[in-house]
Amino acid sequence: MAQVTLNVGSNANDGTGDTLRSAVISINSMMTELYAASPVTSQITIEGNEILANQSNANLKLSASGTGVIELEGIQIRDNHIEGTRSNEDLHLTASGTGHLILGALRINGTTLSSDDSSSIKINETLQVNTIESDDSSQIQINDNIGVSGSVSASTVSAPTLDVNTINSVDSSQIIITDAVRINGTLDAPTIQTNEISSEDSSAIQINDNVNISGQLKAGSIEGLTTLTHGDTADGTVTTSSSTTTNVDTFATGTYRSARYDISESDSTNGRYSLHSVHVTHNGSTAYMTSSVVSSTGSSTSTFTVDIDSGNVRLRVTPLSNDSTTFKFIKTIINV
Repeated sequence: MAQVTLNVGSNANDGTGDTLRSAVISINSMMTELYAASPVTSQITIEGNEILANQSNANLKLSASGTGVIELEGIQIRDNHIEGTRSNEDLHLTASGTGHLILGALRINGTTLSSDDSSSIKINETLQVNTIESDDSSQIQINDNIGVSGSVSASTVSAPTLDVNTINSVDSSQIIITDAVRINGTLDAPTIQTNEISSEDSSAIQINDNVNISGQLKAGSIEGLTTLTHGDTADGTVTTSSSTTTNVDTFATGTYRSARYDISESDSTNGRYSLHSVHVTHNGSTAYMTSSVVSSTGSSTSTFTVDIDSGNVRLRVTPLSNDSTTFKFIKTIINV
């Protein structure tokens, strides 16, 4: 029913107002409606500054209508969102005393995030941090691959240690280390591309297995070997299949003055074998040579000549036979 206003008359006891009975009937009707309405006979109790659910284990529900929100000081609750209502103001969730803030299976205590059910904490998107460190000085353990698109720096400690089994490039390009690398254990690598290998304490670098060098080896000294400081040595091979003149070897006139060649000639088709000794020198414009031969036939089976072409001395050979003939040589060349 609607609110009933009691008629109290124009003046006190002038007999124009409601009778006492009529007024009490109206009061009783409104009280009945009031008691039937929330919150008086509902499942909540208002006591002091508390609103309580008064049924055992009952929920306390605040619901806005339609697109309305529940507003509290500084925040509003919209559906399943809790939002701040004051511009640019932080939203604080704080437990009391030593209490923790618990979200599902996540527990937050101060600056510590932990899992209540001992399962892993998963971060499925990009995590941007400036520093990752252990709070008890123990190692930080990462049990899976790490993809690093920028640089990795371990310079914040006096003796940084990178303890991993494998370092890979995610795009198959080279991994570039621009500073010194110290290896205290064994280095196992099929290929090492470097300009310098040296010992930091001046002791010998020990290699306990074979070393294959496809390019040129240059060394100030090699124990057990004689090294040349005014020249070089090399070897090579040339095979011919005609009696036309062919280059056996060349060397630069600006780098080397003279050369000595020991040349083994093999013509297995005709059973002819020879060893030639050829000495070559030049004056920058003209090349000169002398030669001697030991042959299975008693005479020379090839003719050697020298000339200069485009700044290079050329040692050339004209075989006696059109059959396949192989020339293997060792040379010693002397610097200008």
